[in-house]
Amino acid sequence: MLRALSSGQRLLGIFGSAERFSHSQVTKMVDAYVNVFKEVAQISDLKGAKILNVTHNEQGGNDDVSVQVFWSSRNLTSLERSITSCDYLVQGEKVISFPPSPINKNVVLSQTSASGKWTAFMVTSEKNQEEHQVMVVNQDGSMKTFDLKVADKHGKVYSDGEFGCLEWSADETMLVYVAEKKQPKPTSFMTPLKSGKSEDARGQEFIFRDDWGEQLDGKHQSVVCLLNVNSGDIKCHELRDQLCPGQMVWAPDSAGIFGVAFVGKPYRLGLIYNHNRESKLFHMDLEGNYSVISEGHSNIRSPRVSPDGLSIVFLRTKVGGPHAKCSQLCLLTWPDKQERVVVDVVYREKEIEDGDVFKGIYGYSGLPQRCWLNDSRRIVFSSFKFDNVVSYVFNVVSGTITELSHLGSLQVLDVCDGWLLVDFSYISQPNLIRLGYVPEEGQECKVDLIEVTPRREIAGVPNYYRGHWLFINETPHPDPKYSDIPISVIYFGPTSHKEGTAKTPLICWPHGGPHTVSSNVYNMAAAFFVKLGYAIVFPNYRGSLGFGEDGVSSLPGHCGVTDVSDVHKATLQCLSRFSDVLDESKVFLFGGSHGGYLVTQLAAKYPELYKAMAIRNLSSDFGSALSCKDNPDLTFVETGFPHQHGKVPDGATLSKMLEMSPINHIDSLKAPVLLLVGKNDARVPPSQSVNFYKMLLARGVHTELHLYDDCHPLNKVDSEVDCLIHTALWFEKHQHTPSS
Repeated sequence: MLRALSSGQRLLGIFGSAERFSHSQVTKMVDAYVNVFKEVAQISDLKGAKILNVTHNEQGGNDDVSVQVFWSSRNLTSLERSITSCDYLVQGEKVISFPPSPINKNVVLSQTSASGKWTAFMVTSEKNQEEHQVMVVNQDGSMKTFDLKVADKHGKVYSDGEFGCLEWSADETMLVYVAEKKQPKPTSFMTPLKSGKSEDARGQEFIFRDDWGEQLDGKHQSVVCLLNVNSGDIKCHELRDQLCPGQMVWAPDSAGIFGVAFVGKPYRLGLIYNHNRESKLFHMDLEGNYSVISEGHSNIRSPRVSPDGLSIVFLRTKVGGPHAKCSQLCLLTWPDKQERVVVDVVYREKEIEDGDVFKGIYGYSGLPQRCWLNDSRRIVFSSFKFDNVVSYVFNVVSGTITELSHLGSLQVLDVCDGWLLVDFSYISQPNLIRLGYVPEEGQECKVDLIEVTPRREIAGVPNYYRGHWLFINETPHPDPKYSDIPISVIYFGPTSHKEGTAKTPLICWPHGGPHTVSSNVYNMAAAFFVKLGYAIVFPNYRGSLGFGEDGVSSLPGHCGVTDVSDVHKATLQCLSRFSDVLDESKVFLFGGSHGGYLVTQLAAKYPELYKAMAIRNLSSDFGSALSCKDNPDLTFVETGFPHQHGKVPDGATLSKMLEMSPINHIDSLKAPVLLLVGKNDARVPPSQSVNFYKMLLARGVHTELHLYDDCHPLNKVDSEVDCLIHTALWFEKHQHTPSS
């Protein structure tokens, strides 16, 4: 039916009757929104950066440092991501830039050897993304190619952030990577077994195989793969008891490797965004013999070997409980395997060098791939401190932690030969790559960071369009222990009113998770709305990362109460602080996942304030979602119950889950609802939004649902374009309708 309508008719359908908006008005409005999106989309996202080479000046002058930066751009013609690389040569204060070059989209992993002589590329086939080749290119341009399909030793190569790796041995003769275990091709019982086949896979074609959930679908059982680049020989090694290896790094002698093994029994739970899954640190020799070398029952990730080969640092968190939390930094001496905690969990804050305070180690990206300084005594890492990303130099011998000075957020990208590469940004400042040399011990705070990439600006959005503050919610927490945990607020929008212009509408945008944080970094989607004339408030409610472990622990069991109160009061404070700028009659809600949950709760509880809402991937009925989401443990934990594998929730548990669910408050919802849903979402089943949509229709609430061929983040370019422009149109329409 919709295909038979003209674009103008369809757009008028979005805005209701043509009496309010004429055909030409709607068309002009949509064209204007599209043009604004195109403008902000020109600012590419940072995908990564690394130091390629450091050349020391023998006459004692400045080092020459080669830097490579990777940008991810939205190709609005093909509606897909395009990656480009830009190279820079830094000579003291002088930066020489070279023309950018596109990166083949089939390159899924790459790594340069320590000498810089060789670079390895893991490349997918043009015809079949399941097939891979390894290209090894020499500095002189010569190349070796290894066809992994022809070798037929394993299945699809893993290139994700949880398992994936491609690492050179120190002697530059071997590559290690991770792939799916080779399985015999399943056939029907009616298919004759071919002679010479060692494995009989008849009757296996419909067997269910557990995977690691959201964005890791089809990843069942990983194996360690070793490729000898001289002989082309590939060896694959499997771990026992359904342990799934990943995050491999070489031991210093090239005679072994370290890695993380995720526990797959009794069944796999969703892994991405969940650093509470059991995993182990192990060592393996080149013949596949391995031993677990970490202690206890915990989540291990990001093993990093020191330059002298005598120490391995890694992150450790408790298994179970909140899906993200404060981590320990542990150090294991090698080869005597003595393990100790060098940075412990921080419950509130810890005083560090120069009178600064440290809130603990958090984050989904783990430690930088290269984090050690040359002395093998210090590492550099980043974490959240309230809503900023802050970088630190940590001395593993003395235990001193030094915060690097910053305005906004500073994320460590790479460390090489004493040089530090960082990403600098804040909410109104797009990413900027900086480089500096880390001085000797005790002088780390004097790192001088120079700008490598050109400074970029959002056209029409001044850099000063921002605000930030902390406050304590005066409403006591149900557990008084947590009443004094602060809430942080980021404001993005005009800070003064221009005479003769209308006041600015406000979008309240709580983050999902729930245990993550709206950080003070550049956000293209936010820039889009601000450029359209909105202001945005990002509240970091209690339960967010970066406020100490007590901050995380304050939320489970109190969802829908403390987080709703925190977000609402942050919104009211924003309206009060900028009362001469903001229009309190035009306040909208936008959020995804747990942020979507908060949006529904806020609209139900405060219908007089919030005009309309847009929700991405809403979990509307906690109990009914348990059997079809990849992380049911999160639902138990956040509703106040312990999770146990195999435990069937009783009536009281299900009743409490229903009581806390948005579906239980649906009769109080009056504001129009736009639902944006990924049909491939394994984290929050799309049926949750579809059912909520039907229940809203039955109650006469104005609602619309968009279903995308996408997963939980809705980050494909075509999904992003449609979501943001439709949300802007939805808010525009309901600026002009009376509040319920």
